Amino acid sequence: MWQFMIKGGPVMWPLLATSIFSLAIILERVFTFALYHQKFDFVVNTLRPLIISNAWDKADKWCQQRGPFTRMAQVWIQQRHRTKEARNELLRREGLIILGDLSNHLRWLAVLAQVSTLLGLLGTFHVMITRLVLSETAGGGMLNVNFSSGVWEAFLTTMVGLMIAIPCAASYQILEDRVDTIVRRMDILVSYLDEWQEQADNQRHGTDDVTEISKISRAGTPLP
Repeated sequence: MWQFMIKGGPVMWPLLATSIFSLAIILERVFTFALYHQKFDFVVNTLRPLIISNAWDKADKWCQQRGPFTRMAQVWIQQRHRTKEARNELLRREGLIILGDLSNHLRWLAVLAQVSTLLGLLGTFHVMITRLVLSETAGGGMLNVNFSSGVWEAFLTTMVGLMIAIPCAASYQILEDRVDTIVRRMDILVSYLDEWQEQADNQRHGTDDVTEISKISRAGTPLP
């Protein structure tokens, strides 16, 4: 390992720092996504009967658990008495906060993927130019043995750069896709909540009409 660091030249040290930094970001993001993981279908199936039956306190209490979907649902439940425009504005703000928590540091993975590739190429050119300059200074052409040694030493940094860039790029795409999926499902959940509230209101109004008709019938008042 130490021999490779020496053969690769000074660019190997920035590549080492880049690899440590990228690994720390990947592990931190994976831990964050695991911590905030929620099953969307489970949240929907649990909240639907609570909302339709107007069990707001139970729904609010159940939404206190950690997760992006329950967090959005709790804001919706607590702000349900506001106008739809005001409620949507609060939901949009909460969604942006959740999005910021989930996508934090993700852009760094894309940057590190590009930087590590460029550093690898820089190291390759550095080693090749250094070898050529030394051969010219020595007053003779580069021998086949020195040429072969110079080639693999030159391409060592390119290989290391790609070994860093590929996991960074793959992790960025996978985690970014996960963020997009969560955002879409939060929008779907808000739409479900609006629909369930409408169903609950219709059921409550229907119950009130039946109760009023029963009272009129018991009072002996002829129905119109």
